[in-house]
Amino acid sequence: MTSMERVLSALKGTEADRRAFTMTLSLYGAKLTGCPLPEYYTSPERYLQGQIAVSEQCKPDILFAPFALSLEAQAFGSTITFLEKSPPNVRKLLIRNPGDIGLLKAPDVEKDDGLQYLLSSAKLLAGHFKQAVPICGVLTSPMDLPAIIMGVENWLEILLFDRKKALSVIDCMSGYFVSIANKMFESGVSFIAMAMVFTNPQILLQKTLAEFIVPALSEIFAKVKGPIVFHHGSVPIAGYLPLYQGLPNVAGFVLDHRDSFADARNRIGENRLLLGNLDGPTLGKYRTVTAVEKARNILETTKADRSCIFATSGGDVSWDTPLETITGIHDLLGSYGGNNAG
Repeated sequence: MTSMERVLSALKGTEADRRAFTMTLSLYGAKLTGCPLPEYYTSPERYLQGQIAVSEQCKPDILFAPFALSLEAQAFGSTITFLEKSPPNVRKLLIRNPGDIGLLKAPDVEKDDGLQYLLSSAKLLAGHFKQAVPICGVLTSPMDLPAIIMGVENWLEILLFDRKKALSVIDCMSGYFVSIANKMFESGVSFIAMAMVFTNPQILLQKTLAEFIVPALSEIFAKVKGPIVFHHGSVPIAGYLPLYQGLPNVAGFVLDHRDSFADARNRIGENRLLLGNLDGPTLGKYRTVTAVEKARNILETTKADRSCIFATSGGDVSWDTPLETITGIHDLLGSYGGNNAG
């Protein structure tokens, strides 16, 4: 089977030749090709070269367009900085206090260099792999993007205490998000993954989520012309999945490494795609044998589940993760056969 066929089997809950497998290896392509990060995160051609190396050496069934959320903040006017062994990060916020909300203006997706880099990289990946390997676009949730434009505290203050101002911010985010998401699908991605922090009852009151955030997301997601993967956003989500399961166009959920897969499956029901459970950003801290054993434990837990893709949780797999750890986990998948009853 091709990688695309394995992933579609998991989406449909049907048998495959083996469990579909992926890791978030957006950053790792720069390591494999020795590309300087300022070049890697500005040149679509260099990004493509990195992901070709990821495909050849790590063999994931899903490849990622650039995981560089700070480029979206930059498009809105924030300043970014390039880091060693990490994706670029926000250095200076556009908005320093809620009173400056009038500075917020959606960027022109067609004219912003950073956004064009994201779209061009996705298009090059889709063109190179020609539907044999699914390409996952990565965007910031319209509920989370304000936090990297104005800071977490300012966005929380607006959400909790100024509903009118919050609505104006979400309206701005909505138009931008729908535009870039649909352009990303036009570029050839198979689905879009988004970390969803400001949808979690550990961050906001469940009443606020149920009455305000989830209805707003429902309206936004309904305008997106392709499937969305709901990412845990570094916060456990298994206990809250019923809150999100009615959102339109959501194809699956990425679990946090602290989530119970069994609990998640019980709450979301059969035949809904679940991914994750192995923490990617800390993978390099473990010896290869330990990391492979962690993967084995997840595979044992999920071996009877057809609607599951083995994947890393969190952000990018860390730069310092040994290649043999990644290939060792990939090789382990073969001993578990297809996504059948084990």
